[in-house]
Amino acid sequence: MNDVLKITFICDDYPTTDRPTNVFVEQLVNSMVDSGISVNVVAPQSVIHNIVRHNNFLPKISTVSTKSGNKYRVYRPFNLSFGGKFNLFKPLVLFYNRYSIIKVIKNFKTDVLYAHFWHNSRKISKYARENNIPLFVACGEGDDALDKMIKSISYKDKKELVDSITGVISVSSENKRKCVENGLVSEDNIIIEPNCVNTNIFYHQDVTELKTQLGIKKDDFSIIFVGSFIPRKGPDRLAKAISNLNDKNVKVMFIGKSFAGYDYDFDCEGIVYKGIVNHDDLPKYLNCADIFVLPTLKEGCCNAIVEALACGIPVISSNRAFNDDILDDTNSIRVDPLDICALTEAIAFLRDNKEQRIKMKEVSLDRHQQYSIYGRALRILDFIYKKI
Repeated sequence: MNDVLKITFICDDYPTTDRPTNVFVEQLVNSMVDSGISVNVVAPQSVIHNIVRHNNFLPKISTVSTKSGNKYRVYRPFNLSFGGKFNLFKPLVLFYNRYSIIKVIKNFKTDVLYAHFWHNSRKISKYARENNIPLFVACGEGDDALDKMIKSISYKDKKELVDSITGVISVSSENKRKCVENGLVSEDNIIIEPNCVNTNIFYHQDVTELKTQLGIKKDDFSIIFVGSFIPRKGPDRLAKAISNLNDKNVKVMFIGKSFAGYDYDFDCEGIVYKGIVNHDDLPKYLNCADIFVLPTLKEGCCNAIVEALACGIPVISSNRAFNDDILDDTNSIRVDPLDICALTEAIAFLRDNKEQRIKMKEVSLDRHQQYSIYGRALRILDFIYKKI
């Protein structure tokens, strides 16, 4: 008898080499597979997005290997997405998108359904309930998606969704609070598991050669930003703060990209790199930095911050509740992300206080294993086993 737990993940935009989106989901899946769990991933691809963005259509079924050589399958059925347009067809689109996912799931045995995030749980909740399959939800929303869903969902739909949920994995205390207060889950059916990273990749290392290539000199003070180039993340606010410093020895790396067709840009003196990098190369760029700065307005639990902490980089970020589980006074300075003056002062303080940077670095390096994605996967699996 084969008693290996079989989990099916339902998510958006599962990454490929050419499209490194939602890498954090892939890291969790890989860790679960390496722990001995059988996993299938269902990640619909949008027909409309592929056409509009001139993306190649991905194989409907592909086999993926973890770095340890363990294999699993990724299914990419077609779905439809019109954004806020053509609301007249919304019911038909929702029906088709749910049908395309369930059609795939019916082809193999699954013991547990695991949805990233709440919007994906709604697509499969009825199927889970009717087939008596435990359904778990990863609540990692970092924008307004969770709040919008809570406001838009009807009492009947909410009750049916809640009745289908076996457990919720929240990335932050703030997301847990929202879920519990709005009746999506009870206190005893939700755990808090902040996002983690592959600590075999993200760790403190010597990157003298890359610093030389980037033009970062011994006396320079280097800053790194990692995130989408959008107002919510605040690269423009960081650029303004750097301009306020008026210090020719301040160098900055902006790692990320703008959204296609999105009119938003920023600039300042001292930029030595601006653009995307391969995710496996990101630790090298992080280790080139004296500090990590992300004046973000809203997150679930920011993977980029955890990646910086795993490398021992002192952090400056938002003082809002979503950061409470990963940042404190020992590893970071937290400011109002809209206050350019406060951001400037925090950067200047760490620039001028090397001893404080060293203390913060030592704290984060001491906590290195707390940031391990493999440990997080095992804790989530323990929660799943207890609930089923």
